[in-house]
Amino acid sequence: MSTTQTPAAEPAGAIFKRLDTIDLGNLHPYPGNARRGDVGMILESLTANGQFRPLVVREQEDGALVVLAGNHTLQAMAAHGPGPCGLVTRYGDQERPCALCQGKEWAPTAQVAVYECTDDTARRIVLADNRTSDAGDYDERALAELLETMDGDFSGTGYTDDDLEDLLQYLEEEAEPEPESEEDDQEHEEPAAPAAEPATPSAPVTSADTPAPVPPGRASLVLTYRQADKDEATRLIAAAGDVLQDADSAEIILRALRALVAVIDSRHSPDGVVTVAALLKAAGITPQK
Repeated sequence: MSTTQTPAAEPAGAIFKRLDTIDLGNLHPYPGNARRGDVGMILESLTANGQFRPLVVREQEDGALVVLAGNHTLQAMAAHGPGPCGLVTRYGDQERPCALCQGKEWAPTAQVAVYECTDDTARRIVLADNRTSDAGDYDERALAELLETMDGDFSGTGYTDDDLEDLLQYLEEEAEPEPESEEDDQEHEEPAAPAAEPATPSAPVTSADTPAPVPPGRASLVLTYRQADKDEATRLIAAAGDVLQDADSAEIILRALRALVAVIDSRHSPDGVVTVAALLKAAGITPQK
């Protein structure tokens, strides 16, 4: 009598094995990782703060250790190289040595959390680690208050004085009451007295301040600027109109936004470069040959 053994089910998720300190030469980056991190900023944090979070590493059946979360931290530590590095971080009147090598002889090692998991789970961990970071957001006011407690010393935080200044300016502008629109003004005006006699029909009156009727199939979008910004926007639109003679002001603004988004998206490209051809294409301009 023969029995058929049911193969054991694969474990669900990652199984924690141990915390360890591993030489960088024994750690392998995840192949095909799509994330492009700021290695320089991470290295600055490491030299100021040290490694405050272990790398998440998968131990494969052949014993290889592959980094699932923390690939750019691995690159930054490798870029640091053996110590002492001679870097010093200033905290007020104090100078402290590099928090990674402590200004001493140091063989590059990393703190790691070792897990076992399947290939499928490994892929999901890599994707989730990157995506959940992208999906996060900030409470700008809480961030500004936290940055203000640093007393202007942003070493190892990734922030600068300019970042705080821009954030405070943004919060100030958000707190300003919006100017009343012309429609609101018209609501408070007393209705005009009726004419004694019916007016003779005449051609419609138009002016620069009277919005043109919205053509069928279109919708209006009102943009409010400070006077100086309005003057600059008008000048820039006029300059673009000299080239894009087939486009009205709304089309020019839309093309400019497409070009801006192309620049922003270039941060995720391998080299972080956006070409002139790509910008022209985004703006709907055919390059001259």
